[in-house]
Amino acid sequence: MQEDIWMRGTCIDMCPFRERRMREQQHRLHPLEMVAGTEKNKRPKADPKATIKEYSRPAAGKAEASPADLRPAEVLLTTVEYLVNRILTRPDWPFVKLYNFVFDRLRSVRQDMVIQRLTGKDAIQILQWITKFHIYAGYRLCTEAPSSYDSKINADHAQECIKRLLVFYRTCEDLEHPCRPEFESLYLLYNLGSFEAARHTVNLPKHIRCQPCVQLAIAICRAFWEGNFIRLWRLASQCTYIQSCALHRHVIDIRWRALCILNTAYSSKNLTFPIPVLTRWLMFDSEADTIEFCHTCGLDAGPSGVKFVKGCLQNGLPKIHASHSVSLVDKKLEEEGISSVADVIMGFTIDR
Repeated sequence: MQEDIWMRGTCIDMCPFRERRMREQQHRLHPLEMVAGTEKNKRPKADPKATIKEYSRPAAGKAEASPADLRPAEVLLTTVEYLVNRILTRPDWPFVKLYNFVFDRLRSVRQDMVIQRLTGKDAIQILQWITKFHIYAGYRLCTEAPSSYDSKINADHAQECIKRLLVFYRTCEDLEHPCRPEFESLYLLYNLGSFEAARHTVNLPKHIRCQPCVQLAIAICRAFWEGNFIRLWRLASQCTYIQSCALHRHVIDIRWRALCILNTAYSSKNLTFPIPVLTRWLMFDSEADTIEFCHTCGLDAGPSGVKFVKGCLQNGLPKIHASHSVSLVDKKLEEEGISSVADVIMGFTIDR
């Protein structure tokens, strides 16, 4: 369903001819958009089949977009497919550089959607793919330096996409949305601890709320609020790979809250809490990671155990750098038969 379209794009390429020619003349082509063999030329040539419209910031006095500069829904769909299948999967480029290129071009896709006020099946499919891109990238790049990757900006765009997607699910009632339960669960997990997200989920139609993947997300959210981190980790082990990526951004906070509970419960001068048990309870990949986390939080910890002391965690959560998790996330790649980022974004959906 297409509603209130005031302008229909007529550009049949991934990048309008006018922009492609201008960027070629101004030496503003990305290496991934150049004709092979011309990269080192004084003026590299734009490959019409690889050049993609870049994001342009709205500005006062800027000329209104013309239909020739806007890509219709089917071209936008093809553009996203190209970016995921042909760009993000390239092994010869660092993923963070591919991310920065794809991030900008997907932002341009969303800009064309907004200008044309696109809704309906194609718009929903595009937003589903872009949402998964941001959630996946948030996990994949969590260890990158801030100079090359901004986790806050990525998270903001993930939120924009998934919230817009949920609006489309509600407003396009004449369409079937087989993937809606999956994205409703992703929204709740990505916003773990949010009253707004919890209220949204509680008010979902019963046939959506009762789907297993949504029920799992609700159970994880409940365990979080109750401070039952043992149950939370047990439930988290049932999450799919992309659900685990969404949940992962809260792992440090979950571990900190669990450590505070344990510090109160097991505070004693005569007690040394065993590291192997703490490693399992906090779902760390190794005992060394557990010890390092405890040290960063201000606890006395070593191979022989950790000493909990009341009051030593009152200064709040310290700055802790994110890290990947084999037990929570990575092992699910093999379990689900995922071989590439394309599988994560567009090849697999929850059907349960």
